[in-house]
Amino acid sequence: MEKDKRTHVVALAALLIAVLGLSLGFAAFTTTLTIKSSADVAPNSDTFNIEFSKDDTDPTDPNEDPIVPVVEPDGSGATADNAEIDNSGDNPILKGLHATFTEPGQKATYSLYVTNPGEYAAYLKSIIYENVSGKSDSKICTAGTGATNTLVQAACTGISVKVSVGSINATGSMPNITGHNLPKAGSEPVIVTIEYASGSDRADGPFHVDFGDIVLTYSSID
Repeated sequence: MEKDKRTHVVALAALLIAVLGLSLGFAAFTTTLTIKSSADVAPNSDTFNIEFSKDDTDPTDPNEDPIVPVVEPDGSGATADNAEIDNSGDNPILKGLHATFTEPGQKATYSLYVTNPGEYAAYLKSIIYENVSGKSDSKICTAGTGATNTLVQAACTGISVKVSVGSINATGSMPNITGHNLPKAGSEPVIVTIEYASGSDRADGPFHVDFGDIVLTYSSID
């Protein structure tokens, strides 16, 4: 009987040692897995893109053919050069607008479009009439050979350039435009008119008129 009792005690001790060993085995090994993550978003500015186009057939593929002006009155002797579209740079340019008038009551009108082939909606923020380069005015009239400067300056007041963009008509700078949206793959008409208004003074000789650039600024936010 005592022998059996010793056998049980030994067996119990062995079991306790085995359990302790097992517990120590589980406690001795741990592994921690950590996942750290972040992300950066860097939009490509090239995907915001507003351009000039001769028509609105496909706003995602602007037509850069020359813009042929309409001269009025027809047959009055006034002439105007074709305008050229240059969308090759970061800031598209409409250039070559030039009219030759012989008397008051004549005008030249250039009709085209601005298109949005980019990935963002665009908002027209301002239309700015810049000064003539090196001058302090947006319009400078210079008397030609034989012309009296006083008469030239009087006639100069009747000559103007104005632009309309969609529903906005700008005869001068508009620096704070809001709520004017040009959606993705959308277009809107632009009309530029050079005019020698009816009833204006006349000069006694030729003169030249320089206009400053007209700058349209679009933004991805209103």
